[in-house]
Amino acid sequence: DRAGRSQVMTRKLEELSPKEMLALAISIEQSNQKALHNFSDMFNGYDDEVSKNFEEMSVEEGRHEQILLEKFKNMFKGPVPEISNFDVEEVVEAIDFDDSEHLIFDSLKAKQVYQLAYEAEKRAKAFYEKVMKTVKNKELAVLFKELAAMEGDHAKWLENKIK
Repeated sequence: DRAGRSQVMTRKLEELSPKEMLALAISIEQSNQKALHNFSDMFNGYDDEVSKNFEEMSVEEGRHEQILLEKFKNMFKGPVPEISNFDVEEVVEAIDFDDSEHLIFDSLKAKQVYQLAYEAEKRAKAFYEKVMKTVKNKELAVLFKELAAMEGDHAKWLENKIK
């Protein structure tokens, strides 16, 4: 019973400590970076412009991860706790590529992939907007606000690609 499990295993964003919120943000950026890099690889040699766009986005997500990791190292001791979108009730999931792996490559159209990435960027923006209001630490709130703006810029760029 999935519903029963989720009540036991998941928590609300508001229940996470600042350390856990930062760890969750790092996890989301890592997942999105990997997914975008995979899309870049899929389009490499098939549509080089699309491949390049996804690689640039992957690098950008990597920059976000580095910003978050630096902040984590400056604020907390020890390793980053293992926490992912599956540990939290709200949908903060990264780009859902499980479905796309089953598609026949030739049927993967750039517009569909841009749409998946767009939806993920919108979710990331919403996540950062929510945690910036939830987190008690002002320094983290400012960082999450900046990341929300960056994800919003990515979403706008992708929206234009889809059109």
